[in-house]
Amino acid sequence: MTREGETFPLGLSPKPVAHRYEALDSLRGICALLVCLFHFRANSPLVTMPFIRGSWMFVDFFFVLSGFVIAANYRQRLINGGFLRGFAILRFGRVYPLHLVMLLVYIAMELVGVVMVSRGAVTRPMFDANHSVASIFTNLTFTQSFGLHDELTWNQPSWSIAVEFWTYLLFALLARRAGEGLERWLVVAIIASIAILAVVSPYGINVTYSWSIVRCVYGFAVGAVIWRIWQQSGRTPDLPYQGATAIELAAVVAVVAFVSLCGTTLANLAAPLVFGAAVLVFARGGGAIARLLLAAPLRTLGVLSFSIYMVHAFVQARFDDVLGVIGRRLHLDLLSSKVSAGGEVVKIVGATPLQGTLLTLVMLVVVVGVSQVTWRLVELPGQRLARRLAKRA
Repeated sequence: MTREGETFPLGLSPKPVAHRYEALDSLRGICALLVCLFHFRANSPLVTMPFIRGSWMFVDFFFVLSGFVIAANYRQRLINGGFLRGFAILRFGRVYPLHLVMLLVYIAMELVGVVMVSRGAVTRPMFDANHSVASIFTNLTFTQSFGLHDELTWNQPSWSIAVEFWTYLLFALLARRAGEGLERWLVVAIIASIAILAVVSPYGINVTYSWSIVRCVYGFAVGAVIWRIWQQSGRTPDLPYQGATAIELAAVVAVVAFVSLCGTTLANLAAPLVFGAAVLVFARGGGAIARLLLAAPLRTLGVLSFSIYMVHAFVQARFDDVLGVIGRRLHLDLLSSKVSAGGEVVKIVGATPLQGTLLTLVMLVVVVGVSQVTWRLVELPGQRLARRLAKRA
C-alpha cells in the first residue's frame, strides 16, 4: 500500500499539482482503519460485526490501488526504459524505512522481555516461533512471506509489504520486456493467479505467510489494468455527471455486502475484481460520496494510511499491556476473556460491550496519533532520501 508525493504537512492542503485521485487516497485511509479494527480483540459489537470480520480483504484493496497508482505514475517511463534502477530505489525507500523501524522496535521489546522473564515478570518465552532469530533475517530481506515460516512473524502486517515490493519489481521488469503489450500479460497474470490460489489455498485469497506473492500479483495486476482502462476512456476526473452519486453509492453497497458475506467463502477470490470496479468509480469521482472523501480529516487519513497499517499491530499489543497494568493498579476490570476458534483462551479489551467499544475508539485515536509521528519522522525522510538517490541512478 503506497502513495506518491505526499510531502505536505498535516492539516494543510497540498499545492495544486497533477490530479492525485484524492478520493482514492481517502479510501485507502479508511480501509487501513478497517484492517486495524479487524485485528483488534475487543468485547464490542463494533469489531464483531460481519463487515469488520471480513475487513482483512481490504489488504487486497491496497494491492489493487497500488497497481493503479504505480501504473499511472510509472507505466510509460518503465516501458520507455532507463528508469528501472530509479524506480526500484523509489519503491524501496517508500516501504522499507518504516518496515525496518518497526522490526527494530519489536526486537527491542523482545530483548526487554528477556530481562523481564529473568525477573519473573513475564512468562511468555522470548524469541518464540513468531519472533525467531531466523525470521529477523527473512524480514530484513523481505522474504518472510515466501513459505519459509509456518506463521506470521514479528510485525505481522509486514507480510503484505514484502510481497508488494517484489511485485513492484516484477511489474517493472514485465513493463520493460512487454512494452505496449503489457496489459495482455497482466490479464494472463490475473487468470493464472486465480487458478493457482483456487488450487493451493483452501481459504481462497486469504493467504499470508505463503503463496501471498500470487495474491499480491493478482490484485496489483487488476489495478494496473484498471488504470489502462481508465486512461483510455479519456474521462475527466471529478466532473459531475448524471447518476454519479447513485453509482458511487452502489459501489459502496456492493463492497460492503461483498466483504460482509464472502470473507469465509471461496468467493473471496473475486475481491480484487470487486475492488477494481470500485477504484474505477471513485477515480472518476463527480458524486456526493467522492466529494465527501475530499474532506480534510479523510485526506489526512489517506496520508497516514501506510503508517496506520504498519504500526497498528504494535500499538494494539501495547494497548493490552497498558490496560492490564492500569486495571491492576486501580482494581478495575478492563480486560475479559473468550475462547478462540482454536480452543485457546485469549484476552480481549473491555469487561462490558460498552467499555470495549469506548476503548476500541481510544485505540483508534492512539493508532492515528502514533502514525502522525512515524509519518513525519520515518516516512517523509525515507521518501526524500529515496528521491535524491533515484535522481543519481
